[in-house]
Amino acid sequence: MISITDDALTRLDAFLKENKIIRHIRVFLPSSGCGGEGQLSLTVDDPSEKDFSTTIGEITFSIDKELQEVTGDVKIDFKDDGRDSGFVVDSAKILPAMDSGCGGCCGCD
Repeated sequence: MISITDDALTRLDAFLKENKIIRHIRVFLPSSGCGGEGQLSLTVDDPSEKDFSTTIGEITFSIDKELQEVTGDVKIDFKDDGRDSGFVVDSAKILPAMDSGCGGCCGCD
């Protein structure tokens, strides 16, 4: 199941309308980047037959069915701590560590 807080839905809806972006959002697990545990992200993408999809408000959210077995329920929220702000995608289950593919940035010491 995918859920989204009212605040996050309002902000996402406004962003999509303002930028004239299609109203299909995918929850996915990036395959590269820095970090230890996997971090779910959002992107714009049409749903496919391999997805679980749900429409909330005017936005269709999708997640690959195999990924959803790994994540369990997914909740999308918006956080703003005064210094950093953005959408946060949490899963009911702890995600596996990803191979970061790190090879050169100075933050990998």
